Amino acid sequence: MSFMKDRLNLTRIRIFLVLLCGLLVLSGCGENSQPLPETFVVKGIVKDKTDAPVKGGMIVFQSPTDAEQTSQAEIQADGSFQLFSLIEGQRIDGARAGEYRVTYYPRMSESQSEVPAEITQTFQVKAGENAFEIKIKE
Repeated sequence: MSFMKDRLNLTRIRIFLVLLCGLLVLSGCGENSQPLPETFVVKGIVKDKTDAPVKGGMIVFQSPTDAEQTSQAEIQADGSFQLFSLIEGQRIDGARAGEYRVTYYPRMSESQSEVPAEITQTFQVKAGENAFEIKIKE
């Protein structure tokens, strides 16, 4: 009789452990199940020192206080851009609210004569839609 009780208790423990493991898997145990941070639309135009639209290249927004908080965009042929962020391996349109330094990376070419240019002005991304005109002075 004692053998049967022990076997029944062992079966109950196994069922409990299987259910517990299932709940842990369903609840996202082992993964970051926190919601992604809120991002806001950031678009605009990049112009050179003659006020003409920059054709191509990349623009990168970097938080001065958090090295992992960056957003970037490819500059289109008309000089326009719209930022996206890579957060936890996901591409998300926009950028988180906060202050940013901006760096312009020229399009790579065989006769690469331009170098990346840091913009001296900082930009503040706020809740809602943001539109910036970024001037490359070099």
